[in-house]
Amino acid sequence: MTQVAILRCGKLPGFVTWDIPNLDELFEEDNLLIRGFRDLGQEAEPVVWNDPAVDWDRFDLALIRSTWDYLDEREQFLKVLSQVEASTCRLFNPLEAVRWNIDKHYLFDLEQWGVPIIPTLAVSHLGNDQLQRMLAEHRSGSVVLKPTVGLGGSHSQRVPLHELKATLEKLESAHPGQEFLVQPYIDEVVTEGEWSFVYFNRRLSHVLLKKPAPGEYRVQGIYGGTIETMEPSTKDIRQAEQIMEKIPFDVLYARLDFVRAGGRLSIMEVELIEPIFSFNLVPASISRLAQAALSRMEGKADG
Repeated sequence: MTQVAILRCGKLPGFVTWDIPNLDELFEEDNLLIRGFRDLGQEAEPVVWNDPAVDWDRFDLALIRSTWDYLDEREQFLKVLSQVEASTCRLFNPLEAVRWNIDKHYLFDLEQWGVPIIPTLAVSHLGNDQLQRMLAEHRSGSVVLKPTVGLGGSHSQRVPLHELKATLEKLESAHPGQEFLVQPYIDEVVTEGEWSFVYFNRRLSHVLLKKPAPGEYRVQGIYGGTIETMEPSTKDIRQAEQIMEKIPFDVLYARLDFVRAGGRLSIMEVELIEPIFSFNLVPASISRLAQAALSRMEGKADG
């Protein structure tokens, strides 16, 4: 019997300052996946990733899931994952993928690899001419600022261009040493939505379309966003698969988040650490992920 650790947080990340009426609901995906493994005759349990009492050799597999508080303990998180990899337990996704994906500078790697991304500039290298060209190309009068290390839209904000300088000064004062990225505000986030392509062992499992609440630009449910399953076009599937092929890591799972810009899908983010898969909307995807994970124990990657 395979012993599976479903890694979760021991506390919520610091940016969550509002009341959560039903904390258990936040971990429903973890619970569904645990039941999915048990339905396949395996044993799975939730494990707080930074619990010093955990013996990683007791597990065969460890899947990173709701480990959201790594945002406040990034170096400790990476240290613990290295300990998992040094044990007899197999970690997914692997540490090298997590190291790459934990900082949104990976977007510049994707761009160099020929992957279409939402135009992105680092604040530390921000030139006014670059910014003006980017905004003119997308006919945008506002930008989205986001930290290079963040999740769930944390510390992200939409800023009118005339307020950008003052906003950056405030961010530098409030978050010293934190790098931010600048992207043009893309109308299609609201008019069409954000597409998420979910892969297990590099096979497409399902596709989601997320839309923000009225007056919002962030699509996450904590900001009132909605989500539904969708059937993408053959063209979009082909483009997403071509991008998936560019990811150079041995990933068990991935979620590619796109916005359509200039008529084609462009990467907003690549999620290789703790993406939400919306198991509740696609129940069959629970066993797909569990089976894909178990196939790694058999030396297969075709899940």
